[in-house]
Amino acid sequence: MAGAGTALVGHVGRKRMRFALTDAAGQVRRDSVRSFTADTTVSISGAIMDFLRDARPDAPPHRSAFAVAGLPRGETVSITRGRWYVSRSGLRGMLGHAPLILNDFEAEAWAFHGADVRAEERFAGDEPSLRRAGTYCVLGMTSGLGVSVLSRDAAGAVRVLATEAGHGGFIAVNEELARLAGEIFPGRYPVVAEDLLSAPGLVRLYETLARRRGTAPRWTSAEDITRAMASDPLAGEACTWLCRAFWSYAGQLTIIYGAWDGVIVTGGVAAALRPLLRLAEMAPLFAGGGKYARLLASVPRVYAALDDGELAGAAEALRHLG
Repeated sequence: MAGAGTALVGHVGRKRMRFALTDAAGQVRRDSVRSFTADTTVSISGAIMDFLRDARPDAPPHRSAFAVAGLPRGETVSITRGRWYVSRSGLRGMLGHAPLILNDFEAEAWAFHGADVRAEERFAGDEPSLRRAGTYCVLGMTSGLGVSVLSRDAAGAVRVLATEAGHGGFIAVNEELARLAGEIFPGRYPVVAEDLLSAPGLVRLYETLARRRGTAPRWTSAEDITRAMASDPLAGEACTWLCRAFWSYAGQLTIIYGAWDGVIVTGGVAAALRPLLRLAEMAPLFAGGGKYARLLASVPRVYAALDDGELAGAAEALRHLG
C-alpha cells in the first residue's frame, strides 16, 4: 500500500497512457504501473480514476506529474497525432491540486539524470556521465522524433530544456540527403525532421526507394522493415539511409544546443537500427564539414534505454520542480 507521501505519475502518448505511484523516496513503484490503450480508453481523466481505484493508495496523492507527447503550453495540451488532450483545470479539479505537466522527452532527460545509466552501445568517444557538469542532448527515434537537452552546472544545478526540434526543418549535410528528402516530400519546405526520422519516415523512405527500382514494396511497417534489413537489400538500404539522415540532423542539433558533452540516442526505432548506426560511414555525417567538424567528431555518442523512462522522468522532475 502507498504511504502518505505517494505521488501520481503518468505518461500520455499517442497510442497508450501509463500511470504509476511513487514510493516515499519519490521513485516509481514498478508494481503499480498500469497501461491503457487508445482503442479502449476514452479520456485521460477516466483512465486516472480507473487507475486510482485499482491501485488503492492509502490517501489520495497530493502531488502529480504527467509526461505528454505534445507541447505543454496553455490550458489544454493536445497529444500530437492523437485524439487525447490534457486539461490543466480538469485535472486540478479532479485531483485537488495543480499537476506538473511536461513534455515526454523532457521527462526522458530527467530520467537519464536520475538513473545510473549504462550505455548499451557506444558509437563514439567515452560514455557520457550526466553526473558531471556539461550539456547533453537526448534524441529518440520512435513514432516521432523526440529532442531534449540536459545541462548541469559546476554547482550541480540541473536544467532540462524541452524542445520541439523534431518538428523543425530537417538539415541535410550533403547533396544526396537533400535530394532524397526532397524526393520523399516533394514541394515540402521545410521537410519536417520527424516526418523523415521516425517509424513512419522509414516506411516512406522504403517506399521511395522501391519506386526508384520500379518494384512493389514488400513491407508495410517500420517493424517489418527493420526485421528484414539484414536479409532484404531494399529494407537494408532504407534503414541505412535513415541512419545517415539521423546522424546528419543529430550533428546539427549538437551545434545548435551546444551539447558538446554527449549525445544519448534512445527509442525503439534507434534500438532496431543499432547495427547500422554504429557503421564507420556514419561518423563523417555527424561531424559534417563545417567549422566545428573536428570538435563534433569528438562528442561522445551512445545508445541507452530505460524501462518506463517517461514515468521515471516525471517522478524525477517532480522531485526537482514540484
